[in-house]
Amino acid sequence: MELMDDKKQRGLRRSLICLCAAETVMMINTTAFNVALPSISESFAAGTDAQQWIVSSYNLVFAAVVLLAGFAGDRIGHARTMIAGLWLFVVASVIGVFAGNIPMLLASRALMGAGAGIVIPMGQALLSLMFQGGGLSGAMTAWAIAGTLGVPFGPLVGGVLTATLGWRGIFGFDGVVFLVVIILVWASTSRGGVSRRGGKLQVPWASVAMMFAGFSLFSAGLVNAQHGFLALTSWAPMLGGLMLIAGFVLHDRVSRNPLMELGLMRDRSFAACAPALMMLNFSMYGIIFIMPAYLETVLRHGVLVGGLMLTPLVVASIVGSLSNSHIASRIGLRGTSLLALAFLATGMAVMGIAMRWHEDIIGQAVVAAGQLLAGFGLGAGQPAMLTWAMGRVPNGRSGAGSSLLTVFRQFGSIIGVGIFGSVQGGLYVSRFHDGALAAGLAADSSAGSVTLDFQWADGLASTSAEALRQVASDAYETAMLGSFVSAAAVIVVTLAIVTILSGEASRSARQS
Repeated sequence: MELMDDKKQRGLRRSLICLCAAETVMMINTTAFNVALPSISESFAAGTDAQQWIVSSYNLVFAAVVLLAGFAGDRIGHARTMIAGLWLFVVASVIGVFAGNIPMLLASRALMGAGAGIVIPMGQALLSLMFQGGGLSGAMTAWAIAGTLGVPFGPLVGGVLTATLGWRGIFGFDGVVFLVVIILVWASTSRGGVSRRGGKLQVPWASVAMMFAGFSLFSAGLVNAQHGFLALTSWAPMLGGLMLIAGFVLHDRVSRNPLMELGLMRDRSFAACAPALMMLNFSMYGIIFIMPAYLETVLRHGVLVGGLMLTPLVVASIVGSLSNSHIASRIGLRGTSLLALAFLATGMAVMGIAMRWHEDIIGQAVVAAGQLLAGFGLGAGQPAMLTWAMGRVPNGRSGAGSSLLTVFRQFGSIIGVGIFGSVQGGLYVSRFHDGALAAGLAADSSAGSVTLDFQWADGLASTSAEALRQVASDAYETAMLGSFVSAAAVIVVTLAIVTILSGEASRSARQS
């Protein structure tokens, strides 16, 4: 009996290691690609709106596929579904290597989003099936740390590959690594006793289409909002998207074959975790979207050094993840989650305020301090929130529960890129216009992004070029102040909502 238990434990450890490896590689892919955005912008003359779509295509397809992944995993097996998602990454990598224009790049990123939409929720679902109680908390913490560890390697790997092979090297790296991950995950899950059951899969395509169309329209409105939230091209798509999302929810509630387990939201603790997790992705994707251009272009550090300057965020995330169990043992999972959101909001505000000092060493120190605060919130929050939420989900619905949470997280990614990008883009163009007039430059001389404006300056005479770079730098830093302060306000509002929802759940539990 002891021999069998020991063998089972070794199998579980192998499975955990391989699932965590898949999560690490996934995060390397995300952060490596964002660091390469300025180089991609130069290759295809892509402005801020095009860059938003390059990033958002990943998040949109992710959000559309993630519920379908939970639906499929609970019916045909989580391991089988996860491996199918990993194969999508390999195919997407091949397309990315040969991408000759923006549409091909969008197709590659969309396929990667589909792969991530399958792999991440299936990894979480497999963990919740393999581990229980304290073991689940430890497994979720390891999963969160694995994702956090991918962040520092992303900028480093992306910087080295972009500097030596160009941004296409990132896709080549992804293809090779994901082939290795497929082999490891297949071998570990087959030995670890993880279900690979087969079953009949009847896909609710109407629900999938409504959700994807709703998220796409809403994201299009956010991207267009950089030209003004009151513009018809902004509010009309957002309104249409919200109506389609509402229609999807209503349709799914009465469907005999629902895509989304909305019944899980009746649990107040689970419902409180959803917007909390949404804020983690909102913050992470927002930071990674606007910071590379600041570090690489405005501060002129280059791809590799710019990526390394995100190290404070990463180190603090790792410390937060490692501290999670200790903090949760003192103040509980709810308290840890609320504390994480408070750290996150404070870090965002501090990074915004740092823009007041521009390129001064004090400003850089304050930016690092903001990264430390936000990073700690990201690291401590994810395992606490996931453990809190998944602990409320029955085993038979683990795939659906994990997918539902991941949809909220990806919606956070969509609005993160959308809000950060739109606020950043709108404020940048406005501030550039004012700065250009003051400097005696043409007010309409901006190409729409700081990277393209710096590229344009390279072809001008030295005096005019330096004046254009200075105007562009000042405009971008002012826009960052607005972006980070706006993000801090959104997180504070969400913190209040989570506090109220989870407080009601705690009171109900005490009364019962």
